[in-house]
Amino acid sequence: MPWRRKPAHHLRYWTGPVDHNAGFKTVLVFCVGCQHHNGRLKVADLPDWDWYDISAHLKCTACGKVGWVDTRMDWGEVINFAKGVSG
Repeated sequence: MPWRRKPAHHLRYWTGPVDHNAGFKTVLVFCVGCQHHNGRLKVADLPDWDWYDISAHLKCTACGKVGWVDTRMDWGEVINFAKGVSG
């Protein structure tokens, strides 16, 4: 696996291995380079690499920049935001 550096020092990549058993099916990926493109990736399709390496290799399909990503777990899968909080 080739290693890539972060394209900018201010980007914060997750560290540690991908946990395929964490209960999430997808990951949200936002492009910081063009600031308007985003997408979802299936956790099952991700390699058994460290999050740092995965983030460094992701390429935006809109602007073509590699590694300019903000990766987040898709909490909408495990939390019903439409339900709200009652108390």
